[in-house]
Amino acid sequence: MKKPLEVAPFGRLIGVEPLEVGGGCARVRLPYRPELTNPAGKLHGGVIASLADMAMAVAIGSVLGGKPGSHSTVKLEIKFKAAVTDGEIIAEGRVTQQKKKLFWGETIITNGNGQVVATAAATFMITDPTLLKPR
Repeated sequence: MKKPLEVAPFGRLIGVEPLEVGGGCARVRLPYRPELTNPAGKLHGGVIASLADMAMAVAIGSVLGGKPGSHSTVKLEIKFKAAVTDGEIIAEGRVTQQKKKLFWGETIITNGNGQVVATAAATFMITDPTLLKPR
């Protein structure tokens, strides 16, 4: 089975690189590129939010067996803490809770110096009914 970031066209488009995936956790990397910035030369907040969402989605996918398209974001909250003007950012996503059709996750995004640039929390819903376990 292909890994989620191998089949996610948007992740490939912006240059996301998986570092570690498994056990309800995922680390992904995104190098700074000028074409991903806002007019002030800072990495666009939407790109940072997208990376946070991807890290959590990949972490959840690792729990669900890595089947692409098996879950969707239904809520995403992000808090920006610092601007990114060069280097790279690393997003570490993890599953924090699971109940029936829902997963909750959180991501911490740091720059290449280890400074936290954003934190995010999200809720995901399982969209593939074959993955729902009877209780």
